[in-house]
Amino acid sequence: MAQAVKDGADGLEGDLHLTADGEIIVMHDPSLDRTTNGTGLIKDRPWHGYIDGLKSKKEPHVGVPRCIDVLAFLAQDGNEKVWWNIDIKMNNSPWLLLSMFSKLIEDHFPGRDFSSQIVLGLWHPKFLAAADKYLPRFSRVHIGFSLPIAREHFPPSTVDGYSINFMVLSTPAGRQFVKDMQAAGKKIMTWTVNDPVEAREAVKMGVDYILTDRTKVLSNVLHEFETLGNDGVELKYAAEAFDTWSRWSKYAFWRTLIWMFLTVKFNSATKQLDLEPEEKILVK
Repeated sequence: MAQAVKDGADGLEGDLHLTADGEIIVMHDPSLDRTTNGTGLIKDRPWHGYIDGLKSKKEPHVGVPRCIDVLAFLAQDGNEKVWWNIDIKMNNSPWLLLSMFSKLIEDHFPGRDFSSQIVLGLWHPKFLAAADKYLPRFSRVHIGFSLPIAREHFPPSTVDGYSINFMVLSTPAGRQFVKDMQAAGKKIMTWTVNDPVEAREAVKMGVDYILTDRTKVLSNVLHEFETLGNDGVELKYAAEAFDTWSRWSKYAFWRTLIWMFLTVKFNSATKQLDLEPEEKILVK
């Protein structure tokens, strides 16, 4: 994360997960197997004595960061403008996770206001109430693949912005979504853009933020727009075709599968959250 900021990133992105002994760690996957030398689900493994000793499989083989480590990084002098987009997946218990996150800030950073640096990324609308209660000053965005879910369950009155998959936004419906929500005063993020061709298209689409795994690539693209302007970039890459039709066809093919998956996942999460009201979760 520190290297990403050095490479020119304005912000960070990461998922939160609770360990078996109650630590909040930052990792994309719910399991340790793919990216670390550990095994098992994070929720079944303790931080102390196990996860705290793991390293990433890829170089430079760093340890697993905790939420408190990222907060400490944000609080460092010189990092006041670095922000953190927290991805809160549907497999989390919102009341438990956000209450613990709020308490972590109160206990370890008393008086420190992170509201200008942290954005809560929410997949499910039932997380909105927990965010209102425990982190009311924090901005929130809806993260998702589905424009219908975004429009129906996260109307502009409920969020500060939207973080939508790039393949979805690159379609005609996606481009209209960008226009509609920006007209409503909302910010638009898109992910995950690692290809320079897609990065240039995202800039031309007018999105406000681009999430990437390749910070230097994206920084170079943005620098070109700053120095050459839109017309200059257009001229430089005149022979470069962004195949909207091909991407729309791919989206049309995958849309049904994605929609089926999201519907099942969305309904499953809804049932689980209905079974665990705030009072039940907080006494666990």
